Amino acid sequence: MRVVVLGAGLAGLSFALEATGLGHEVVVLEREEEPGGLLKTARVDGYTVDVGGSHILFSRDPGKLEFLLDLVGRGNLVRHRRDTRIYYSGLYVKYPFENGIYMLPPEERYEILKGVVEAYVRRRCGASDPGNFEEWIYSVFGSAIAERYLVPYNRKLWKRPLSEISLEWVSGRVPMPPLEDVMKSAVGLPTEGYLHQLYFYYPREGGIFSVIRGLLDRLRGRRFSLVTGFEAEAIYRENGVSRVSDGEREYAGDIVASSAPMPETLRLLPGGRRAVSGVFDYNSLAVVAVGGPGDAPPYHWVYFPQEDIPFHRLAFLSNYTDRAAPEGHVLVTAEVSSPPGEGLPPGLADRVAGWVEDLGFAAEAAPLAYREWRYAYIVYRHGYRRLVGEAGRILREAGVIPIGRFGTWRYMNMDDTAAQAREAARGLAVEGV
Repeated sequence: MRVVVLGAGLAGLSFALEATGLGHEVVVLEREEEPGGLLKTARVDGYTVDVGGSHILFSRDPGKLEFLLDLVGRGNLVRHRRDTRIYYSGLYVKYPFENGIYMLPPEERYEILKGVVEAYVRRRCGASDPGNFEEWIYSVFGSAIAERYLVPYNRKLWKRPLSEISLEWVSGRVPMPPLEDVMKSAVGLPTEGYLHQLYFYYPREGGIFSVIRGLLDRLRGRRFSLVTGFEAEAIYRENGVSRVSDGEREYAGDIVASSAPMPETLRLLPGGRRAVSGVFDYNSLAVVAVGGPGDAPPYHWVYFPQEDIPFHRLAFLSNYTDRAAPEGHVLVTAEVSSPPGEGLPPGLADRVAGWVEDLGFAAEAAPLAYREWRYAYIVYRHGYRRLVGEAGRILREAGVIPIGRFGTWRYMNMDDTAAQAREAARGLAVEGV
C-alpha cells in the first residue's frame, strides 16, 4: 500500500516508521522547510534551544517510554528526578501544589486542608457531579487551592472562563489528590504527586529534536520519502486513489494519514469544513528563549499563576542538560498562551528577559529565540465529543486517517502521540481503504 502522510512531526514520522516496517511505501509532506513540528531545536549563540516549548520524555507505559528513549539513544540521555515549583506568595512551592503545602505557614496549611476535606465529604455525601472544569476544580481540591492557585493559573493558561471548558480531557492529566497525601503535607510531611512524571529523561545533546533525528535515521533506506515546503491545498479521492495537491504538485496514494490540525485537514476536503457544525477551539503559544550569565536554582520548570507576569511557565533547559548553555550561563524558555486571533503584547521577548532578571534567574538576560505556534493547546469546549466524532467520520469516509495530537484533536503527551500514530499504521492492512 502507498500512503501519503501530512506532517513531519512526531506523529507523522512515527506513523511512517511503523508503516514502512510493515512493507508499505510512505511519502511525508511537510509544510515547513524542516521536519520536527513542535520538536524543533535551534543552536543560538552557543545555546541549544527547543523552540517548540519545554518537552521531556516520560510515560506511565514502559513500552511507550522505551520507544522514545531508543530513538534518542541510550548513550545520549540524562535521567532526572523532577524538581518543579509554583511561584506563590513570593515562595517556590513544590509541585503539585497539594504536595507542597508543607512549605506554607501553618494557618494557610489549615485553610487548604479544611477545603480539601470539605470537598471530600461533599463528594462522599452525594454532591452532584461537576459539569465543567471550574466546578471540577472546586469539587476535588476545595475552595482554598481553587481560589489561590488552580483557578487563577488555569484562567491564565486557557484564557477563557473555566466554566466553558468540558471535562473529557481531565482524566489522566489532572489527577485527583490522595487525601492522605494532603493530610501529610499539611502537617509538614513531604510527599510526592504525579508519580508517573516524577522521573523523566532528556537528551544530553541535540535538544528534543534528537527524537526526530532518531526517527529519520531509522527511516533511512526504507520505502520512505520526505517532501518539505509543501503547503497542501486540497485532498480529493477518485477511482479509489487519494490525492494531495498544493496547486502545482500532486502526490497520490491508497490512503492519506494526516497529523495536520483536524480543522485544517477538513478544510482540504471538498465541502469538508462545512459538513461539521461546531467550533474547533484552541490556544496559540509564543515560546521565548532567554539566556545570560547566572546560577539558576535547581528547578526544572516553574508555574506562574500571577496575572502581571506574562508567562505561565518557565523551563530551565540548562538544568535538563549541561550541554544546553555555555558554562556559567542559564537557558530559560518561557511559554505564553493566547486565544485564536488575539495578538500578543508588543515587546514580549524583552518583557520576558526583564522578568527572568528580576526573578534572579540570570544576569543581563537577553532574548535568544522567539517563535509563535498557531496550534498548541486544544481547548475542550462543551460538545467536543460530538464535534470530533463527526469530523473523524467525515475524514475516514474521505480516505483520511487522523493521527497524532492535532490530527485527532486530542490533548496527548509525546508518548501517546507516537503510540497512537504507530497503532494507526498497524491498522492499515485492516482498513483496506
